Amino acid sequence: MKVGVIGAGIIGSAIAWELRKRGAEVTVFEKLGDAGHGSTSASCGIIRRCYSQTSMIKLSNEASEIWAEWENWLGPIEGSLARFERPGMLLIPSNVDEGFLQVIEEMKKSRVKAEFLDKNAINEKFPFLNTDAFFPSKPVSDDSFFNKTGELQGGVWEEDAGYVVSPGLANTNLKLAAQRDGVEFLFNTEVCKVEHDGGAPYSIVTNAGQTHQFDVMVNAAGPWSSKINQLAGVELPLENRALRREVHAVKNPVFGQHDMPVVGDLDSGTYFRPETGGIDIVIGSTDPECDEKEWVENPDDIDIGLTEIYWERQVLRTMRRMPEMEMGKARGLAHMYDVTLADWYPTVDRTDIDGWYVALGTSGSSFKTAPMIGVMMAEIVYACENGRDHDNDPVILDLPRIGLTVDTSFLSRLRSANATTGTVFG
Repeated sequence: MKVGVIGAGIIGSAIAWELRKRGAEVTVFEKLGDAGHGSTSASCGIIRRCYSQTSMIKLSNEASEIWAEWENWLGPIEGSLARFERPGMLLIPSNVDEGFLQVIEEMKKSRVKAEFLDKNAINEKFPFLNTDAFFPSKPVSDDSFFNKTGELQGGVWEEDAGYVVSPGLANTNLKLAAQRDGVEFLFNTEVCKVEHDGGAPYSIVTNAGQTHQFDVMVNAAGPWSSKINQLAGVELPLENRALRREVHAVKNPVFGQHDMPVVGDLDSGTYFRPETGGIDIVIGSTDPECDEKEWVENPDDIDIGLTEIYWERQVLRTMRRMPEMEMGKARGLAHMYDVTLADWYPTVDRTDIDGWYVALGTSGSSFKTAPMIGVMMAEIVYACENGRDHDNDPVILDLPRIGLTVDTSFLSRLRSANATTGTVFG
């Protein structure tokens, strides 16, 4: 079976490698100069398992075990390896209700080391974190921006969560493993035309004027994935759009005094984690409703410059949680998410056109699950190409490291919107 994969980010590279392991002849098309030069390079690489849906909890926990054994998973490759740092993660919800407590129970059932911390326990464990509540989030211009609205009710602590250093290097590691095993990567190669007669075979025409023939195509183009589907005449029930995002860096005010965990602060509207060995903190947004979203019509035209409004609101919101923090000079980067508007979960599935598969809506929250998305996509491709009706008899994926299974239909293109936070935190 000849397979073309569009996109050499962490998702596309993982899929290509898994397909090759199963015997496919795989070619990866990447419009940029190397693997992981798109949205993967801008990822914060956070590895956590706190999700609204049990299936995503299980999938992310299995993936976290792969990150913990990254060297063995890859096999022998040249160069440095990405590291999985595990300082733990505190997730602070906007409200501790029965639904949130049930999520913690589902995490425990899914073999995650998770526990509820009340406000006093957070104070004791992390004395540098202010336990005032600020929800709902407000614009910085609001006169009551710094006014507390109560006290935090608590949060969930994942003691062995963390982040990967660095996401771009992890992508390079995957590329090298895939190349070692026979995957072909074509860089600086843009897919300009997709020709087919209602399904396989596919003729792929590139910017170099070359035509490539495939039995199967996988669209893993991240923020460009919707444009690629349009080229192929593929329509999906769930809409995806590219979203501009910024991540900023500030000095860690407690460096050398306290160990800094990863913090997902849905109450205040940001998430943050240690960087550069804990000297800095990197900050992203949890997408409060009061913030206008910057949808990108043409991913090739994104403005990668930092903006004052983005910088101010993310740093000031984090300063409410860490009062010792100082603004400093604006530092950071801008790039894009690929977002499934309905629920912010990815779609990993076949399509209505035989032989065309998608792994999209993955930006922002799927770096952590990339190794397992690779496995999932490969299993779905082989099942469908061997005659399985995946829509009505979905693939059940084994999760051997945690001893569980997951029904892959939770990432189907035909799903009803998953009940999630409707943000990057799922």
